[in-house]
Amino acid sequence: MAVNPKKLRPYDEPPKVSRPLIPDAPDSAATAFLVVALLWLAVSTGIGVLWAGLLLSPDLLSLSVEFELPLIGALGIEVTRQTVEAGFTNSLVFGWLSNAGFASILFVTPRILGRRLVDDSMGFMAMGLWNVAVAAGLAAVYLPSLAGSGFLGEFPLPVKGLMLLGALTVTGVVFRTLMAGERRVPYVSVLFFAVALLAFLGLYSLSALTSFLTLDETFEALINAFVARGILTYWVLGLALGALFYVVPRASGNPLASGGMALLTWLLWAAFAGLSAVGALVDPSVPYAITTLGNVGTMLLVAPAFLAVATLALTIHGRWALTLSSGTLAFALTSMTFILGTALLEAIGALRSVQALVTGTEWGFGVWLMATLGSATFALFAMLDHAAPRALRRDWGGGVSVDAQFWAAMGGVALAAFALIGGGLAHGSLLLEGAPIEEIDATLAWFRMTALAGMGLAALAGLAALVSIFLMYTTARRAEYVPAVEPTTGDATDGATGDVPAGAQTAH
Repeated sequence: MAVNPKKLRPYDEPPKVSRPLIPDAPDSAATAFLVVALLWLAVSTGIGVLWAGLLLSPDLLSLSVEFELPLIGALGIEVTRQTVEAGFTNSLVFGWLSNAGFASILFVTPRILGRRLVDDSMGFMAMGLWNVAVAAGLAAVYLPSLAGSGFLGEFPLPVKGLMLLGALTVTGVVFRTLMAGERRVPYVSVLFFAVALLAFLGLYSLSALTSFLTLDETFEALINAFVARGILTYWVLGLALGALFYVVPRASGNPLASGGMALLTWLLWAAFAGLSAVGALVDPSVPYAITTLGNVGTMLLVAPAFLAVATLALTIHGRWALTLSSGTLAFALTSMTFILGTALLEAIGALRSVQALVTGTEWGFGVWLMATLGSATFALFAMLDHAAPRALRRDWGGGVSVDAQFWAAMGGVALAAFALIGGGLAHGSLLLEGAPIEEIDATLAWFRMTALAGMGLAALAGLAALVSIFLMYTTARRAEYVPAVEPTTGDATDGATGDVPAGAQTAH
């Protein structure tokens, strides 16, 4: 006789599953950072479209509102080309790239070391701290009386402190995991991530320290320029290289071509990235020799960029057919191309004659877009294409949304970056010839319209990435991923482990 489920005794009912307020399951922190990163990508590229529109027509939007608060006093909201540019750069670097970088670090570290993170819940808390701080800092950008008017990271002191706390928490989780097992030289990706984390903490601590001190305005501007350049060379480039050295061996199915070349890349990058940041100290008060040394460091960054691309290209050997379809290796190969192109353009821009031509023009922002929306974004796209199915436990092979993400991002970044670089050259040449402002604006309008179209495509790529993660979670078959091989000994010359769905033959 069938039993009426309504008459089951209390102890026959299955126990309710209690879920902790702060998740502590494996990959929970990496998954949280990943999802928030994609939200920030859509936000930052949307702001980028507005910025490109204001670059074309500064009078398109100009808003200034002042109001009184009881304890703070008068505050003014300003939406101008300068504040929108600051919102774009900060949301892109600290919102999208940093969240995706933290996700990559927390995903990669346990898989390389062969043991789970010591505390996923702390990583999840770091996600909350970091993103509350970034959102507050982004709001403060439009309040010039609270935030600085600089290019990157000039937030109020409480925001800087909260960001440092979030980054320090992630760093603590990673280094505690490193120290928990046997003491070995880890795989090279962890070395890139470790230096990037420590450099970011040091640079941003220096930026926060300036808020406590009464400094000359010029000296403070030089420190902010040094910090902004260091974040680009250490944090952004370090995340890109660490991600590429992890995903390329796994996606290609080949071991890393040369551990020695990978370690040499890491050493040269760690040395020249700091030297390149010195090149941002451009002021008559700074000795000529120091600025020249920084420019030399920027030129020398071509060496680790070339070594990284050569090593990774040799690793793909025999598997080039995998790069013909959108996916992990296609994203990685595009990132490698942008890395080499960015390094060459920055080396050219470090020449005194070129600096005299393009300083104050669109050239610098075009190269910056290649580094952030090109090199780093495509490297992190490759990492997320590899990591997201494993973190979400889904058997995902991509689809139309991934194709749209790849082609929109590549076309958008190429259009926007090269339009701004070409516009910078044209701008400098016209200034050198003494052309009237009307002629300059008319000439640059074509370049700026192209940049606007490119940013529009980049925004579509951000939306496509969100659609991809949504479809992956809602439509893909659930799969339990298992290690493809036993965890490695942690030697920097090894490839490292990868994951495949249980029962599958190859990893996506």
